[in-house]
Amino acid sequence: MAKHENNHPFPAICATASAPARKARRPRLLRVLPAWLLLAACGTVQAEEMTIRWQMPDFPPTIISSGPQKGMGYAEVFLRYFIAHTPDIKHVIEPSSMSRVFGLMRQGELVCEPSLIKTPERETYVDFSGPVEFVLTHHVVLPVALLPKLAPYRNAKGEVDMSKLVRDPGLTTVRQEKRGYPPPVLTAFEAAAGQKNVIVTSDDGQAAFRQIATGWVSYVVAYADEANWYARQLETPLKLAYVPIAGLPEYTIGYVGCTKSPWGKQVIQRVNEVVAKAGKRPPWIDAEAGFLDPEAAKRFEVIYARHSPFRHHK
Repeated sequence: MAKHENNHPFPAICATASAPARKARRPRLLRVLPAWLLLAACGTVQAEEMTIRWQMPDFPPTIISSGPQKGMGYAEVFLRYFIAHTPDIKHVIEPSSMSRVFGLMRQGELVCEPSLIKTPERETYVDFSGPVEFVLTHHVVLPVALLPKLAPYRNAKGEVDMSKLVRDPGLTTVRQEKRGYPPPVLTAFEAAAGQKNVIVTSDDGQAAFRQIATGWVSYVVAYADEANWYARQLETPLKLAYVPIAGLPEYTIGYVGCTKSPWGKQVIQRVNEVVAKAGKRPPWIDAEAGFLDPEAAKRFEVIYARHSPFRHHK
C-alpha cells in the first residue's frame, strides 16, 4: 500500500493495488465468500476499524481523473468534504470504471461510489444514501442546426418524446453501457435494441461528443453540465442545443452507493449524518453549478431554490 503523491487530489488517502492482485493471495475457501459475510463472522466492525474503498470512474465533470482540473469534479468535492468530517474512517481511492464498480458490488466486495443514479435494478445489490447531488436532468443534446429535425417528436411544451425519436432511422444516437438512464430514456433505448441508428458504446462520454462534432452521431442523451464540459474540452465551434425530455423532472438526484450489506448500511448512515450537517447549500452544489453554461446556471438556481433536498437543513 503506497501513499499518493502530494499533487494527487486526495493526497492524504492511501492507494491500493487492484482487487484482482489482492485476491490472488487469499485462500481458496475465503474467495468464495462475500466480504460482508467474512466481517460478520469476525464480529461487529467498530467505527475506528472501518475502511472504505472508493471506486472513482472517470466521468467528468462529476469525477475528473486527468487534465488541469483533475480532482475538481463535484463528486470529488463532496468526497473531500466527507473525508474531512470522518477522521475515524480509513479512505482508499481506487481508479475504476462503471463496469468494475457494479461488478465488484454484485460479487459482494465492500466498495462505494460517490455519485450514482438510483434504479430498481441497482437497488438489488446497492445500498443508497439520501440525496447528495442535485443536477439538471438529462436532455437531448444536438447541434443547433439539427433542431428542426426534432419538431415531429416534441410536444406542446417543447419536450422530446424519446420513444418516437429513437425510431427515426435518419437520426443516429449512442447508448452508453453501464450508464444510468432515467426510465423514459431507458425504456426507449430498450425498445430500440438492435436498430442500426442506436449504437451501443462504452461509457466514454468524450467519444460520444466527439462523434457529434464530426457528424457521425446526430444527438446524445446527457446532462447539461456534461455537454458544456465536453464542448469546452473539444474546443469545437459547433453550437449545441439542450432539449428537455418528456416525462423527466427538471432535476436529478445523485446518491452515494455502497455494496448492499450490513457494512454498506453503516457507511450510508455516516454519509447521511455528514450531509445533514452540511447546510442548506453544501459546498459541492457550487461546484456543480460552476460547470454549467451561463443560461443553464440561471435555470439551475431557479430549480434549486424550488426543489433543493437540503432546503430544510440548518
